[in-house]
Amino acid sequence: MNTTTLEVFKRLRELFAGTDNTTQTILRILAAVFGGYALTSSMLAALVLLLPWAKADALFFSVLFPPLFYTGALLWAFAAPTAQRAWRNLLVVTLSCGFLALVAAWVR
Repeated sequence: MNTTTLEVFKRLRELFAGTDNTTQTILRILAAVFGGYALTSSMLAALVLLLPWAKADALFFSVLFPPLFYTGALLWAFAAPTAQRAWRNLLVVTLSCGFLALVAAWVR
C-alpha cells in the first residue's frame, strides 16, 4: 500500500474513534441509512434463498420483514455505544447474511 492509502485509513480510524458529537451523530445517521439499507437487502436475499418453499411463496413471505429489519438497524445505529461499533456490527451482520445468500444460491 502506498502512503496515501495508509493516511486515508489512519484518518478514517481517527474519525470513527473521535469524540466530537457532531461527527459521531453524522456517522450514526450514515450507518442508519446506508448500513440499514445494505443490511435489509442482504437479509431479504438470504431469507428468500434459504426458505424451502416455492419461489413465489418465499418471496411473498420475505417481503413482509424488511421494515422490521430496517427499523432494527436504525435503532441499533443510535443505540450502539460508539459510531464505530454501530458500523462494525452492521457490517458484520450484512456480510454474514450476504455470505449465507451466496452459499444458498450456490447450493440450489
